[in-house]
Amino acid sequence: MRVKVVINPAAGKSEPVLSVLEDVFRPAGIDWDVAITHELGDGMAAAREAADQGFDIIGAYGGDGTVSEVLAGVAEGGPPVLVLPGGTGNALADDLGIPPKLADAAALAIGDCSTIRRVDLGRSGERWFALRMTMGFEAKMVGDTTGEMKDRYGWLAYALSAVQSLASPPMAVYSITVDGRAFECEGMAALVANSASTGVSGVRIADDVDVSDGVLDVVVMQGGDLPALLGSAVDAAKGQQPRVLSHWRGKEIRIESNPVQAVLSDGEDAGSTPVEVSVVPGAVGVIVPKAEGSADAAKGE
Repeated sequence: MRVKVVINPAAGKSEPVLSVLEDVFRPAGIDWDVAITHELGDGMAAAREAADQGFDIIGAYGGDGTVSEVLAGVAEGGPPVLVLPGGTGNALADDLGIPPKLADAAALAIGDCSTIRRVDLGRSGERWFALRMTMGFEAKMVGDTTGEMKDRYGWLAYALSAVQSLASPPMAVYSITVDGRAFECEGMAALVANSASTGVSGVRIADDVDVSDGVLDVVVMQGGDLPALLGSAVDAAKGQQPRVLSHWRGKEIRIESNPVQAVLSDGEDAGSTPVEVSVVPGAVGVIVPKAEGSADAAKGE
């Protein structure tokens, strides 16, 4: 078996990545190599090159931005992806039940306790995303979270930035079309979600958001005060529908905002509203832990 691991050296964790991978892969007889990213787009290019070279598995070590790029690079026809959590939030890994420790995640490549799950991706023009596209409050929160804050506080950096951003939440009127149905509402944030995980342990966007259900979820957060936001997070952590969200589901989505807002795609700059988004069902295979008591293929196969 041949594995190519795409590594983001600027990822949030500080650990001896190469030695850990060597300790896992070599005893299993895995022939492995690495590609190092330096700037935006390198992960996608490296994944595509590895797929063209015939690697059996493409690994992605880094945060959700790195993972999203690798998934995009092998979408619709490439080999399965081994997600190796190395970032601050690691939301997709959390959503798919991938172990947070690097050695445990890498061991999924050996195959004894893993399977392949087909997951959806969102697409907007030439841009792909695995988690979500966001505008409004979350875009401002992510933009205000500095690298120094993430290094010092980990995922709590986003919570601190959220509290700061709530001092002046960017309210807007969103005009939304979902599979031809039109809606309009005011809110502090809008997002198109493929994955439920937020990267904060136990907190999900909504309990029924599924990365393999063949649709995308459109969510507008309507509560602009801190108590409402915290109440929403508590509801989500309990698996309940948050109280300050409006929620729709569909395959073809368009969002306009007044005023125009910046847009993030899996945490990276994606221009500004309006945005048009579609889902690509089962676009890529991801190696995940095998469900207990199940020896057959995972969901989506």
